[in-house]
Amino acid sequence: MHYYFITGTSAGLGKAIAEALLQREDVFVYGISRTSSISHTHYKHVFADLSNPSQLSSIFELFKASFTNQDSLYLINNAGMIDPIKYLGDFTAEEILLLMQVNLISPIQLMNAFLKIPQEVKKKIVINVSSGAASKVTDGWSLYGSSKAALDHASLHAAKEMELKSAANIHIFSVAPGVVDTLMQAKIRAVSKHSFSMVDRFIDLHETNALDTPEHVAQKYLKILDVPQEFPKVVFSAREL
Repeated sequence: MHYYFITGTSAGLGKAIAEALLQREDVFVYGISRTSSISHTHYKHVFADLSNPSQLSSIFELFKASFTNQDSLYLINNAGMIDPIKYLGDFTAEEILLLMQVNLISPIQLMNAFLKIPQEVKKKIVINVSSGAASKVTDGWSLYGSSKAALDHASLHAAKEMELKSAANIHIFSVAPGVVDTLMQAKIRAVSKHSFSMVDRFIDLHETNALDTPEHVAQKYLKILDVPQEFPKVVFSAREL
């Protein structure tokens, strides 16, 4: 059986990945988000707000199920937030903590718990959904970009550690999806130039239909999940596929 644990399944890329997986046989998907928008016999919604550390315990409980050496387990840390978009010096302490909790701390905590699963399973795969912002300097995106850069680096460390442990059945990736037509893009387009000088570029991407669809990008992530051995790099972009 293939068990998938996916955060941020209420909309966008997370929902598209979950729905694509549910078209397959021998699949069970646990969708983790604040709202439920998928109904399927092989889907269980787990209500959790990743900005609240105490709510992670319900996800940790999922990892305590009885798995066998015929089962494959997958963790997709997809949930994330980009707002508020503004210059460093304009944030409140609460805004900084909230974004880092959702984008960085929660994914690392979930990876940590996922890798602790004691049973010998067929394979474990982690995909952290990164961003091109992790390697670029964009005004107004200091928190978002730094959170994704740190997530990339945590993934590199974890992958190296699995290599040193000779855990050949464990694969860890941090994959940027490219520019996808999601609610996050709508939030970006609504920001003023005062806080984000490049806003016109993102408005133009939308108006010229240059944004990729969540469904198309989801298929790229499924390919990585299906044949992880074909992807030697830990950090890369889905645009390369």
